[in-house]
Amino acid sequence: MFMDSSKSFAAQNLMGPRGAKVVYLDQNKWIELAQAAKSPNDHPDARAVLEILSASVESGAVRLPLTSTNLYETHKVNRLERRFDLAYTQATLSKAEVFRGLHRRLEVEISRVLARIYGISWVEPTPDWVFSTLFFEAQAEAGDQRFGREIPESVLAFMRAEPQRALLGYLMETHEDVRQRAIQQFTRGCETLRTRIEERRARHKGESLSMRRKIYNVLLAMDEQDTMIATATQLGLPWNCFMDNGGTTLRTVMRETPAFLIEREIILKLEALDRPIEHNDLRDMRNFATVLPYADIIVAEKLFTNLARQTDLQTRFKAHLETDLRALARLL
Repeated sequence: MFMDSSKSFAAQNLMGPRGAKVVYLDQNKWIELAQAAKSPNDHPDARAVLEILSASVESGAVRLPLTSTNLYETHKVNRLERRFDLAYTQATLSKAEVFRGLHRRLEVEISRVLARIYGISWVEPTPDWVFSTLFFEAQAEAGDQRFGREIPESVLAFMRAEPQRALLGYLMETHEDVRQRAIQQFTRGCETLRTRIEERRARHKGESLSMRRKIYNVLLAMDEQDTMIATATQLGLPWNCFMDNGGTTLRTVMRETPAFLIEREIILKLEALDRPIEHNDLRDMRNFATVLPYADIIVAEKLFTNLARQTDLQTRFKAHLETDLRALARLL
């Protein structure tokens, strides 16, 4: 059953056993579950799914990690009661587990491709490497300079010991000025990316799909060149190895790195739609780039589910895509 708010977060196991199904829910599905937790009689179908998920998480059969977009969407809810209902549902069912941020995923995914190309001995991380119970690692790793300040070890120790309390505290107790700044910063980042995509969309609308794919590969590589070079250096490769064999290494990395592949293919499909690109599109695109390679089941909105299916990405990554929360009743 859904956990009673009087019970301690610390009493729960933090990580399910390996082999558990990884289920990703987009934000609207989490809202349905939060509503079902609060008003079960008004939401009987969602309540039935909630009880299945609660039992499956408790037994270790299912994991429900969050993404940075989930955290952002919850953090920006202004009504405290509504935000608490949503935050508590997410902290409870996810056990504060998150998918790691883009740069950590790129480090591993690019390393895997480069090691294969150059025959370098490289050990795959543990099966759980892509998950963390430090909520901020949905953005960047502890110690990452992108934070702009070092997180004290005492704070990290508390977060490791009480990850759900730490997540709930972040979502509910962040000072209002800090919360608003974080929301504005995230929104500005989305707007910058949206503007760039729309400008490129207009500039290259006459190009073939193949050429637009090549152009987007170049832009992605330019955006992440620091991470790419640092990853190559860690493997003992020269910084310019991506230009080997007439750029064959770079093309292979862009084609076989999941984060690059998914973003590129979904953006190309999104650009083909006869409407402007919106902020929500970019958050959903980044969500799919995060979860498609690592989730067994993804329950998301129709548009991006259809875009992923059109690219056949779900087949490549063996992910089951659904749009209706009720589908989990037969899948779990």
